[in-house]
Amino acid sequence: MYAFKDIVKNALPHGIVTRVIRSQAVRHRRIAALPLCSGAAVKYSYQDSIEFLCSRGLPRDHVVNGSIPKTSLDFCATHLGSKTLGDKPLIGLHVGNFLGVSLAYFVDFARKINPDSMVASVDPNLTHRGIKNPQEHVVALLNHFELQHNAMISVGYSGTKSVSNDGVAFLDDSGDEYDPFTKHASEQSCENSVRNLSLLSVGRFDFAVMDGNHDAKYLHIETDTARALLVPGGSLILDDVDDSWVDIKAEFGKLGESGWSIAGTDGRVGILTLPR
Repeated sequence: MYAFKDIVKNALPHGIVTRVIRSQAVRHRRIAALPLCSGAAVKYSYQDSIEFLCSRGLPRDHVVNGSIPKTSLDFCATHLGSKTLGDKPLIGLHVGNFLGVSLAYFVDFARKINPDSMVASVDPNLTHRGIKNPQEHVVALLNHFELQHNAMISVGYSGTKSVSNDGVAFLDDSGDEYDPFTKHASEQSCENSVRNLSLLSVGRFDFAVMDGNHDAKYLHIETDTARALLVPGGSLILDDVDDSWVDIKAEFGKLGESGWSIAGTDGRVGILTLPR
């Protein structure tokens, strides 16, 4: 390596070599001077996460209505907090990020248990509720509250490719209709993310949150695959276990009869646990 540098120095004019060395030194000084974080940590709160996303120009109705409400997230936290978790790092899985409201909540909750906790998330990052590239907002939200150190994002479908937006058409930010059926062929992401994750980490996750595809058959495969990820006694949290999604509510009941124990529901989210 040093011989090569000597050859270069001898081959190039002295002035050019000097400028290269100086520019490298300048770069190293500028890199060393960069702050390790964006500034003073902003304390997380659910409402502040909503306001932050709205401040980025996102429609409030989509931010609020497309996210799990705080009362339901608090219900989940109460359940998880009541388990004998100790102070070991929590490992969680979150399927279906949208704008990151519930993801940020669970990351903050897990970090309060132990600063080394981690929540992995899976989302294909497709246009949802007319909002393009939602992952951009997810990452911004995590960084705003200094939660990025405890989150790991995987871009992909939890299972195989599926129809986005649960087949519902929304207007995008330019006022054009985003029809998930006509856009389906052009939508691309990785697939089988939960299965692939189970190949890397069997029986390590303390909880899993499922808030992605709302097709009952798809959800059944998701939950069956996620089972291998969870520790004995681990918790499975399903969103939209209500009368607005009767198939999801029915699937929740079926899971309670097939090896899972129903821990409870608040009318919006349902929680199941694996036997110890």
